[in-house]
Amino acid sequence: MGSQRRRQSAEVYRRRRILVGVLAVVLLVLVGWLAGLAMGGGPGSQEDEPGPDSAGQDADAGPDSTGSAPGDEDGSGPDTEDSQEAEDPDSDPEPSPDQPPEDGSCRSGDLEVRASTGSEAYGPGYAPMLVMEVENTADYACEADLGTEEQEFLVEHGGAVIFSTAECSVSRESLPVQLEPGQVEQAHFRWPRSDSAEDCAEPAALNPGRYELTVSLSGVRSEPHDFSLNEG
Repeated sequence: MGSQRRRQSAEVYRRRRILVGVLAVVLLVLVGWLAGLAMGGGPGSQEDEPGPDSAGQDADAGPDSTGSAPGDEDGSGPDTEDSQEAEDPDSDPEPSPDQPPEDGSCRSGDLEVRASTGSEAYGPGYAPMLVMEVENTADYACEADLGTEEQEFLVEHGGAVIFSTAECSVSRESLPVQLEPGQVEQAHFRWPRSDSAEDCAEPAALNPGRYELTVSLSGVRSEPHDFSLNEG
């Protein structure tokens, strides 16, 4: 009987040792698993779930931290090109046709130039009066140079140039004039029936017949105006 108890005690002891060993192994596995979770982050790591600071920043920052619209990595926004064009002085639009240039001068399209003579026909010995009319046809006041520096009186006969003030040494002066809308100014030139190719001042032997006067101011030309030189 005593030996049987000793065998049972030894068997129970072995079982206890085995159980302790198993528990030790399980404990080591459990400790290793917990350490792996702490080091690896696991499925609930900070990479997947923003922390309190990042969540608060996202809620307060609006579209993004730079104030640009979503998807604009450079922060330019969809209207950046338009705003840059508006700020670029080189891209400023030209003045409207209804507004004068910044310097207040008349455009060529603002002026209408007309030619006329003091009489429709001139007999021998009478010097024709050549007339230039300048009208401001714009809806605004502007300044034009009406002086002889910008004028030309041109007389033709049979398609040939007979006289031109551009070929003569007339006094060249500037005369800036502020023209109101619809205002008309005149310039006069007494033509001594001369041929500017020979002498601008002395009368020449000109054939009677129909002559054409064309006047221009700053490059704006009139329509031809007909007049006659009669026989004596």
